Amino acid sequence: MDFKQVVSVSKGRLIGNILLALAVGAALPIVAVFQIALLAPVLMLCGIFAVRMKARVGWVPPAVLFGAALASAMWFLGTTMALALLVAAVLPAMAVMRGMARKQPFFDQMRTGVIAYGLGLVAAMLIAYVSFGGNMIVRFTDLVRGEITRMPDAALQPFVEAINQTLAMSGMGRQAYTVELYRSQLSGILDLMQRTYAQTLPGALLSGAMLSGVISVLWGNWTMARLGLATNDSFVGMSGWFMPAQMTWGLLGLWLAGFVMNAAGYGAGATVYAAVRSLAGAAFFIQAMAALDRRMLRGGRELGRRRVLITLFSVAAFLLPDVGTMLAIIGGASALFGSHGAIKRGNSEPSDRDDPQE
Repeated sequence: MDFKQVVSVSKGRLIGNILLALAVGAALPIVAVFQIALLAPVLMLCGIFAVRMKARVGWVPPAVLFGAALASAMWFLGTTMALALLVAAVLPAMAVMRGMARKQPFFDQMRTGVIAYGLGLVAAMLIAYVSFGGNMIVRFTDLVRGEITRMPDAALQPFVEAINQTLAMSGMGRQAYTVELYRSQLSGILDLMQRTYAQTLPGALLSGAMLSGVISVLWGNWTMARLGLATNDSFVGMSGWFMPAQMTWGLLGLWLAGFVMNAAGYGAGATVYAAVRSLAGAAFFIQAMAALDRRMLRGGRELGRRRVLITLFSVAAFLLPDVGTMLAIIGGASALFGSHGAIKRGNSEPSDRDDPQE
């Protein structure tokens, strides 16, 4: 595996990135707990940031990040979750780095990244099942609850201050919240939402794994392109992304099957439907962002403005489920009826170049 960094990196930048890797790695287990508590797609941030660092400054900071994240996970969440992190985030990131270093065709890298993160998630779920048994959702919820109890006040204080500022601005009182009140309410929410977790957590993990593969490959190769290290094949901007017809029909078929199982009242129907809906929603959201980028490119929007708008839409979709659903519907319509849609051009491939490029 070739991890050679051909761009010269100053000692100051290298040391700065090593310190950043230590800080980010130590915080990632706590961040993962909050991601799961929000029931949003669980991004494998350890792998995503490591790929970015590898592209920017070489292999030392990612190695430090991996070590810090695994040590922090073992300290806060236990050996089982540290091992799950290893197979769900570290090993998939290594696979992405390998393709990136070899400058493989971009969509080959994307396929490898998504598959690697998906297989890593499956392996992590098997590890959790062996450790926790059939009630692993309950056990994991208890683990998260215990972690919230052990969190230092400093980790929760920014959230408490944000709530108090919101209350003050709305005229509903000042300093109404304390850290202990916030902590107890988080635990209470976990009690109420334990059944919801059993239905929605698999989908959040699946969609998060797919998005992690896409983001890792995109961010890593985009960084390489900015440094002049990418080729025309190893990096393709979002305006050149098109969902293959087979993938579109496959996702719609999965969604329909899950819907039928849920409507028929099968025992696991709700969980299956939530999982395939989350997975299809994440894929069609990516299609929506690619279609938006193409539209802005045709309209003459500058690259910087396009990046800002796509970032804002992505954050809104992450924080507001209704926005994410709306964008997924738009992406599904684009995948079906767009210029390279499954209905209009059933055999289109994701590397088609009919639309303008960056």
